[in-house]
Amino acid sequence: MVHILTGRVDSGKTALLGRVLNSLGHLKKRCDGFLTPKVYEGEKFIGYDLLDLRRNEYCPYIRMSQREEENQVGRFYFLPAGLERAIKIIWQHQIMDYLIIDEVGPLELAGRGLWPALNQQLRRSGFRGLLVIRIGLIEPFMTMLKGLKLQQFEVTSPTIEVELKNAIQTLFQIN
Repeated sequence: MVHILTGRVDSGKTALLGRVLNSLGHLKKRCDGFLTPKVYEGEKFIGYDLLDLRRNEYCPYIRMSQREEENQVGRFYFLPAGLERAIKIIWQHQIMDYLIIDEVGPLELAGRGLWPALNQQLRRSGFRGLLVIRIGLIEPFMTMLKGLKLQQFEVTSPTIEVELKNAIQTLFQIN
């Protein structure tokens, strides 16, 4: 089962996932993947870090300033070490756990970035996880996810925290 959390840019998807994970209690240790919280220098937004959920470690992931050999998507640049770590997290995912990927976007739509590793995991029998996808990218991703069992959640739903927590807990009760 693939859960999809969608919403507009800056609608609180990452913060919501953090709250849901904190409320899962004993199941939290069965979740891996990553969140991408915003990073600021003072009050200036500079990009996103990668929070490895299994290790509870942060590393620089996406920045607005360019350095050599970085993948650019719009105004953002993926730091090679951060992207490599994200891909490694996906490759190392154990099928009995729940994989959270915050988020997939234009780089993955082009078949690059996280997509090769993520596509392999998504197609494994028994896969369960959650993909964060901006609302404007849902339609093209639905084509890429064809054939998978999907359940979509909208961040603006008034009961989203309860809905998402219940959906994750149900997956662990089934298996």
